[in-house]
Amino acid sequence: MDESLVYGIIYTEVDEVVGPNPQIWEPADLSDDLLTHVSIKAITLLTAEQGLIPESIAIIPFPSIGLKGLIKFIQFRDDDRRGGVGQAAITLLFNEVDDIVFYKGMEYFNPDFNEVAQKIIEIEELKTDRDKIQKEIKNLCVKVLEILNDLRIKETTLQESEAFPEEYFEDKDKIDYQFKIIVCGDPMVGKTSTILRFTESAFDRKYIPSIGINVKDKIIRVKKSNIQLVIWDIAGQSKFETMRSAFYKGARGVLLVFDLTNPKSFNDLRNWYKDINKHVHIDEQIIGFILGNKSDKVEERKITKKEATSLANELNLEYIETSALTGDNVKESFYKMTKYLYEQSK
Repeated sequence: MDESLVYGIIYTEVDEVVGPNPQIWEPADLSDDLLTHVSIKAITLLTAEQGLIPESIAIIPFPSIGLKGLIKFIQFRDDDRRGGVGQAAITLLFNEVDDIVFYKGMEYFNPDFNEVAQKIIEIEELKTDRDKIQKEIKNLCVKVLEILNDLRIKETTLQESEAFPEEYFEDKDKIDYQFKIIVCGDPMVGKTSTILRFTESAFDRKYIPSIGINVKDKIIRVKKSNIQLVIWDIAGQSKFETMRSAFYKGARGVLLVFDLTNPKSFNDLRNWYKDINKHVHIDEQIIGFILGNKSDKVEERKITKKEATSLANELNLEYIETSALTGDNVKESFYKMTKYLYEQSK
């Protein structure tokens, strides 16, 4: 069981005097600054909904600390409080880079989060020993880790039974075409999640943090040909800028990814285009797409389809809107690019 996937878990209550107040957390050494930051954002989201408690869990980002959280809001009866209602939140934290793992497990997490939330409601309303809440929080963490372990085993089993097993990567005679695709964009736009959603390998990574490269490959069939895509996830952090140019070379396809809720990531696409074009010349020899990611966040959207399409036309690229969370258009994007590359090579 890979406990490193869960960064921590926090139970926060709304205190009528001090506001968001972290009550219980695991592990015990979570910093005061982190507890405060997570608790304030979680409860702020809860109160912004004017008392409407979502039935399902949600994922919220904490970009300033490089984390995301699965959050479950709780409301319980408490006659000692103003309005006779108490509010709380359970936030399970994980590293942003692992978000696709938790996206894949969302439907499995919901029943356990709901069960624990109901038990905490009973404990709060009966005003029994609060140690019981801590026990429930620990149990929830264990259950999430068990689900993640089951998903890892399931993923490994599926990979072993695929039509193109691992030995196909070694037997080059069985691969008809091999194309290198580079995926670029600002940090936290969802590049890694998009790649892992396509390869369906949320738990299997070849990440080299010292140089900022995440390499995945997948074999698919196009018109009876076996095509291996070697997908290079290029880090967006400025500290990797000097070494990026070497990773562009040899690319046959380019995916420029931006976040539909983040105007800066959209405006930076021109800079990414110029940087790549200096080294591999995005023209008729290179297939290029712009992916507008996080299309599921309809209410938070800042970039219109018209704006994105206009930029894509300006750069002579194709525009597609995707969601790494739901999977919308992710596989279609990679398959469409592969078909273009296949026809071009023929």
